[in-house]
Amino acid sequence: MDAVEELIARDTIQQLAFRYALAVDGKDLDGLAALFVEDVSNGPYGSGREGVRTFYDHSLRNFHCSMHLVSNHVIDFDDDTHAHGVVYCRAQHHVLDPEYWFDHALAYWDTYERADDAWLFRRRKLTSWYRQEFGHPEHGTERAVSETRAAGPMRGPQMPSAFPTFDAFWSRPARPLPPPS
Repeated sequence: MDAVEELIARDTIQQLAFRYALAVDGKDLDGLAALFVEDVSNGPYGSGREGVRTFYDHSLRNFHCSMHLVSNHVIDFDDDTHAHGVVYCRAQHHVLDPEYWFDHALAYWDTYERADDAWLFRRRKLTSWYRQEFGHPEHGTERAVSETRAAGPMRGPQMPSAFPTFDAFWSRPARPLPPPS
């Protein structure tokens, strides 16, 4: 892929992440399904785009409305038709019963695939920095760091431990300073 094609691909993939946020906030199941490759695996929700619709039909019912703000999108190309990246997201969610808001600081670890001249998601793996609730009748305003989960869409290490370098950094002492000159 030449430099111009790579710039176009980067912009297209970034638009994919923005369109995902809008589709989640609009609870647009068809719009969400169209962002994924046709043979995507959705675990117990089924395969393909119908499985995408089923997964989001269930997960988007956990909150009344949301607003996702996307940033820090890094994309690396594996070849002309495959790429991977990390996208930061700050999402506000409104729950009706009991009524309260919560903010969720997220990172998506994505794999992208080019199919029929369109870049699509092959996989999105959601990780979490923290969740903070506002006005919850039992919790007031509290911030909770996400715990590692064994199952479900947020299984595995969460942020910042999802970075392969993070735990290794803290497991060693700081490098010695050079002698003063």
